[in-house]
Amino acid sequence: MDNYGYGSSSYGGGGGGGGGGGGGGFMPGEMTSPAGGKGEGNNSTLRPITIKQALDATQPYPEANFQIDGADVASICFVAQVRNISTQSTNTTYKLDDGTGEIEAKEWVNPSAPDSMDTTEDEKAAAASSGPGANAKVEVNGYAKVYGRLRTFFGDKRVVNTHCVRPLTDINELHFHMLEAAAVHLFFARGPPGLPRAGDAAMAGGGDQNAPHGHESTLPHMSAVARRVYDLLNTERQSNEGLHKQFIAARLGLSLPEVARASQELLNSGVVFATLDEDTLAILEY
Repeated sequence: MDNYGYGSSSYGGGGGGGGGGGGGGFMPGEMTSPAGGKGEGNNSTLRPITIKQALDATQPYPEANFQIDGADVASICFVAQVRNISTQSTNTTYKLDDGTGEIEAKEWVNPSAPDSMDTTEDEKAAAASSGPGANAKVEVNGYAKVYGRLRTFFGDKRVVNTHCVRPLTDINELHFHMLEAAAVHLFFARGPPGLPRAGDAAMAGGGDQNAPHGHESTLPHMSAVARRVYDLLNTERQSNEGLHKQFIAARLGLSLPEVARASQELLNSGVVFATLDEDTLAILEY
């Protein structure tokens, strides 16, 4: 995580998301040039996020940096499936979906004022001619990793001003990125981890192996149905992929809409994550 500007912690992220200057937003006319940000050079961190986090990002005032979890963000990266590619004379627009939301990313052709985090031409040439998947291309329905900065278009439409859209050649990179984004979110949402909790120490010392996870005592407030779903995910024998919503509904005697609402509540709280698809869930260990 040190590569992203965060220190070491058991969440995988640690400290320092708020060192950026102003300039996350811009006037609609700036969309004709990718150099919309001004004064962002003080924030050189690259934060892994989900599309939902990008859509929910706040901006204290028009010229301020965007904020996620209360921390300034300048450069971001995310992994998503490419739904559509639209090529024009000045830019290529990608419509992207990572399961948490949809967003457009614009990659400009030969920009006159490149983004401050752009790689050099030599670095781009080296990356294109070496490494796995060097000849791969971004295709519709394929997966890609996107690097760039958040912008607004026509006042309220959120877009990503990207300088690099790279095709994924290993699907494990998708799962790794989602876990990484969750880890950084937990750091900013809950703070740095403290000393080992009593529950963890008891289990390490040969305590009750059927005891719940050590962090359960710090779970956020949730509805009774969400608690039942969480407890089932916590105790039911399962593979690394977790449990499907249909199994959860049958096991608990709930309807699918009830399980869906409870699952969304748990996802929003950051205590579970989707694995194989949006209907298969597992406990988020940290």
